Amino acid sequence: MMSPGHIYLMNTFPDFNAAGFDIDEYNKRFKVNNIVIHATSGDVSYPEHWGCLSIKCAFHGNEYYQTGNRFYAVNDTNYLVLNEGKTYSSYIFSESPVESFTVNFSHEFEMHAINGIMARHEKMLENFGYNEYGKIEFTEKLYSHDHVVSPFLFKLFSLLLHPAPDEIFLEELYYRLIESMLILQKQVYAEMKKIKAIKLSTRTELYRRLHYAKDFIDSCYMKEITVDKLALISHLNTAYFLRQFKNYFLVTPYQYVIERRLSAAKKLFESSNNSVTDVCFSVGYHDLTSFIKLFKKRYILSPECYQKQFCKKAVFIGSGV
Repeated sequence: MMSPGHIYLMNTFPDFNAAGFDIDEYNKRFKVNNIVIHATSGDVSYPEHWGCLSIKCAFHGNEYYQTGNRFYAVNDTNYLVLNEGKTYSSYIFSESPVESFTVNFSHEFEMHAINGIMARHEKMLENFGYNEYGKIEFTEKLYSHDHVVSPFLFKLFSLLLHPAPDEIFLEELYYRLIESMLILQKQVYAEMKKIKAIKLSTRTELYRRLHYAKDFIDSCYMKEITVDKLALISHLNTAYFLRQFKNYFLVTPYQYVIERRLSAAKKLFESSNNSVTDVCFSVGYHDLTSFIKLFKKRYILSPECYQKQFCKKAVFIGSGV
C-alpha cells in the first residue's frame, strides 16, 4: 500500500493576525500533507478559512465551529466531521484551557485510502453517494463518541503524546481511521432510511437538514432558540420543519431543548457546587420557578435535593465504605 507521506503535528495555534501571515500558504500545507493539530488555549479564534476533510475534537471544554449559519460546539462528548472544501471559522473562549485535537486528511491521501478500501470491500459501495468530483460526501454533523471512529481517534491522540511516535503505526492509524469513517457513514445511510421519502436524495438531504437544527440545539441550548431560527438553519419551511423534526426525533424541537437544558443542569449539579439559581441561568432559563418545576418533573427530586443526594453519594463512594 502506498504511503500517505509524513504525518505532521502542529502543537500551537497559528497567529492569523501576525505580520506577513499568508493564508493561502497556510492552506496549501493541508492540501498536500496529513496534519494533526493538538494545541491548548483558553482564548483563540480562526477567521473563516478553507478546510480539508477533518475530524474535530476538543477536551476539557468547548471549541466552537461555524460554517454558514450552522453552529457546532465540540467537547468531550462528541466530534465533528467536515468535508474537504468547507469554509468555516472557529474559536475557543474559556476560563480554563481547552485542548483542541483535529485530524486533517490531505486530498491525495483521502482519495487513495478510500479508493483502496472500496476496492477491497465491494459491498461498501452500496448506497454510497458521490459528489460531482467523484468523492464520498461524509455527513457533516456532531457525532457522539462511539465504538466505531472514537477508538482510533483516542489511539491517535495517545500515540501523539509520545515525543517520538512510531511513524508506521501512525500511518496505519490514519488508514484505520478513515476506514472507520466509511463504516460509520454506512450506518448513517441506514439511519436515513427512517426518513419517509421516496427518493434517496430527498432522504439524504432531509436527514442532513434536520441534524443542522439538532446540532444547533445541542450547541446553543443555553441561548434563546426560536422555531423560526431552527427552520432557517435547516433551510425548511417552518411548518414542514416542525412536522419532520417530530417524525424523525419523536419529540418536538421545544421538547428537545428542554431535555438538553435539564440534562446539562443535571450534569452541573453532579460536577459542581453551583447554586440552583446559577445553574438555572447557565442552561438558558430565566424563570427559576419554572426551571425547578421542570427539573422535578423530569428527575423526581427538586434541584436542591438532587444536588444534596448526589453529593452524599459521592462522599459515600469516596469513603470506600
